Formats: sequence, C-alpha cells, structure tokens
Amino acid sequence: MKNSAMFIIVELEGRKIRIPEGLTVIEALWDTGYDVKRGIGCLSGLCGACTVAFIERESTKVKFGLGCQKVAEEGLNVIMMPCFPSRAARYAMEAMAHPLEELGTHYPELYTCNDCGACNVCPEWINVAGVMKFAKDGDYEAAASRVTDCIMCGLCASRCPKSIAPQYVALYIQRALARERPFPPNLAKRLTQMESFVFEAEWSRIVAMGDDELKAYCAAMEGP
Repeated sequence: MKNSAMFIIVELEGRKIRIPEGLTVIEALWDTGYDVKRGIGCLSGLCGACTVAFIERESTKVKFGLGCQKVAEEGLNVIMMPCFPSRAARYAMEAMAHPLEELGTHYPELYTCNDCGACNVCPEWINVAGVMKFAKDGDYEAAASRVTDCIMCGLCASRCPKSIAPQYVALYIQRALARERPFPPNLAKRLTQMESFVFEAEWSRIVAMGDDELKAYCAAMEGP
C-alpha cells in the first residue's frame, strides 16, 4: 500500500471499495485482497496483458487502457478485460517468395473492413483504423511505421465487428517487410563476426574481471 492520507471510492469488478489515492487499478485490486494473477505481466505498460475497461466519474463513455498504468480516481468504475480470442493465421513466411502479396490469402477478413473506427481503442494511441486502411490500400511501409508501439494487447480485435485482428495483420506486414528489404550490411557483418567467434577472447577476459575491474572497464568504454 502506498503512503497516503487520502482515500477514494471506486467500483472495481462490480464492487464499491475504499482505497488509498494514487494507486493504479492493479495496485488497487491487490490492496483490497484480490488475488490477481491472470492478466498480470510486466507492470510497466509494455506487455499489454492487463487491459481494462472503465468509465470515469460523470461520464457515460467506456474507455480502455492498461491496469498497470491507469491511476484510480474518485468514482472510477473499472473491470479487467479477459483475453480476447483472435485468429492468428498459420504460415511459413520463409517459404514465400513475396509474402506481402499473400497477405490477403492469410488475412482475407482485412478486406471486409468498412473503416468504422471501432478499433481505435488502443492504449498506445495508435490509429488502428488508419493502419488497416493503409494495409488494404497496399501502402505497407506506412502501415508498419505506425504500429511500432503496438503491445499486442488485442483490444482493437475485441471491438472489430468484422472479426479482424489488427495486431496480427500488422505483425504479418512487419515480418514480411523485414524479409523483403535488403539485409542490413552492418548487421550481416556483425553476425559473421559472432559466428566466427571474433570476440571470444575479449568476452573471456570480461567474464574473468572482478567488480572493480569491470566498473573501470565500463567507465572507460563510456568515455568522459
């Protein structure tokens, strides 16, 4: 429990409770004795496991977010969202000559999207509907550049009336682009060095260092 002299009343999972001010939704559940394990991941807003739906005080609009990031406020009404079932296509991309040309084969439902915008509930503020439009129009670079913050929480899929799973469509596009782009020469060089154990002697020396020697080594690497 966080130190606080102030308390607020919120509705968690259908039950009104009194909690210290300043807790996140996950912390509030723990504070009140809920043994929350499902839907708990990194607690840093990165894994997308703890999706929540909530209504703020004096509001009628349901919003969505992450339980580890949403701070409970007076009058908040919130529930944990279950893991939503989404179809993830099975494919062997390494066997495809041009995987982007096969997007429609693996995700034909993408082309039933009517741009309703229901999927725009992303806790990372991604314009999911815009990404799907780029994907439908074949502008894959534009689509991929706008989903780099996706945490695969699946909230967008849970809202789609056409049963599209935008997170998986976007992941396919990112993977396909990575395969079709020229392999970065600097990465190829480093992989070759690793495969030939060029740094083996240096790593052996580092592993054998004591704490003080290692600190000095790292300080020298960082420079002034």
